[in-house]
Amino acid sequence: MKVNVEIELSPAEARELMGWQDLSQLHEHFLKLATEQMKNGDPTTINALMQPFLSETQKSFGLYQKMMESFMAGDSKTKPRPDK
Repeated sequence: MKVNVEIELSPAEARELMGWQDLSQLHEHFLKLATEQMKNGDPTTINALMQPFLSETQKSFGLYQKMMESFMAGDSKTKPRPDK
């Protein structure tokens, strides 16, 4: 037996159903604060927002670079041996 149930809820209704708090006003406050600081040219805010993205991007690029270096060096671990 297979039973499918579809429920259409707005985000506010889903929050209320799950018992979660409505943090939309807090979210709006922090967005306004960050926007004002960025408009005023505060580099610490921009750096704080971008740091997680940039560090992960650097890690990914570093792994990609190592992979390409091993391909270019002809690493014996990555290419098949002729006797097999």
